[in-house]
Amino acid sequence: MLPHEMLQSQTQVERSLLSRTMGWLAASLALTVVGVTLYGAKVVPQNVPWILYFIVAIGLIFGIQAAAPRNHTLAAGLLAVFSVVEGLFIAPIIYLYLQISPDAVGQALLGTVGIFMVAAAVVYLTSINMAAWGRYLLGALLLGILVSLATLIFHLPISQLAISAFLGVVFVGLTFFDFWRVKAQRAGDNNSLLLALSLYLDFINLFLILLRIFGGRRN
Repeated sequence: MLPHEMLQSQTQVERSLLSRTMGWLAASLALTVVGVTLYGAKVVPQNVPWILYFIVAIGLIFGIQAAAPRNHTLAAGLLAVFSVVEGLFIAPIIYLYLQISPDAVGQALLGTVGIFMVAAAVVYLTSINMAAWGRYLLGALLLGILVSLATLIFHLPISQLAISAFLGVVFVGLTFFDFWRVKAQRAGDNNSLLLALSLYLDFINLFLILLRIFGGRRN
């Protein structure tokens, strides 16, 4: 195979994985909107404890990760259920901000989409290697979560807005890293459904963080 043919073949493979990953991501986000809508329409009970949705969502994430390498159909079904449950989980937050600061919801959504577009463009238009980013970003994420919990429990003099900003930076980094994972197609790390799950979690967390930041400016 000639060099230009090899390059063309590699590009086609990259686009194929990217298109499959983005397809799963789009479907998941659409199902999350369904979950939010069901909550708003009061089709589901309004008094379900948020911790129940959280526990179910965590269980589904582990289920998806376990099923994806062995049973793609099962993993896809679990991802669909997870996306709806996640919509039910974040719906009370969204409807609260729609009441107290409706502009913040649109700003957070546009900001998240904008970050995703920039991240994808930078990753696919440059040759930067982000392989070493993963461990540092995971460490920063764990640090942010621990500080956030410690602030709530021990009432540390740390602004929640500052913590949100820190976690926002971390999830921006994770978004870049996860798009790089799609491009790199490393052995054992090239499952489009699992990559979409990672990007989905980046998207939801970024949206919630930006919602808190934009909403906090008006309160």
